Amino acid sequence: MGRGKIEMKRIENRTNRQVTYSKRRQGLMKKTKELAILCDAQIGLIIFSGTGKLHTFPESSNSLEQTIQRYLNVQGIQLPVHDNREELYSELQALREAIHNAELRIRNYLCEDLGPLPLEDLQKHEQQLELSLNVIRVRKNQLMQQQMENLRRKEQLLQTDNGNMYRWLMGGVQLQEQQQQQQQLMGQTTLFIEEQPSSSTVLELATSVLSLPPSTHS
Repeated sequence: MGRGKIEMKRIENRTNRQVTYSKRRQGLMKKTKELAILCDAQIGLIIFSGTGKLHTFPESSNSLEQTIQRYLNVQGIQLPVHDNREELYSELQALREAIHNAELRIRNYLCEDLGPLPLEDLQKHEQQLELSLNVIRVRKNQLMQQQMENLRRKEQLLQTDNGNMYRWLMGGVQLQEQQQQQQQLMGQTTLFIEEQPSSSTVLELATSVLSLPPSTHS
């Protein structure tokens, strides 16, 4: 039985797609090489895989470049030749000058190499420093205000905690005093009960008094 017809669409499975690419690329390279050798044909083949990997035939870059140049000559296509060395040199000079000027400004901000500066440049430099100082002062004041607000909030929290602690301690002291008062009251009650004569003792005393002779009562 023959193989079923494969639908020409992108293989969604990445592994299957990579395996198919590898097999078919090898087959294409083999057929290209056979065609070039058997028919003495000049062939150039460029392949980029899905991951960006480059495969070429012939493998030599010089041979491939000759094939591409021959194709351009036959088609009458001329690639624009742009020598940008002068442009790059001008850009390099501009960058060097910008770096030099930046270094000079930094040294001037550090109050170095001020001798060559004329009076006008010194005045501009002074004005710029004053503006910078004003910005610094404003930012410093903002930070100080933030710190003061943080300290105030911390102070309020500490006062609240101290108040809660004081009330808790005073509540404990009052409870302890109440307990001591209750203990004292209980002790006094017990002492009073112990000092009172019992009912049997009072009855015995009354009986003995009644049993005495009359003379004794008189």
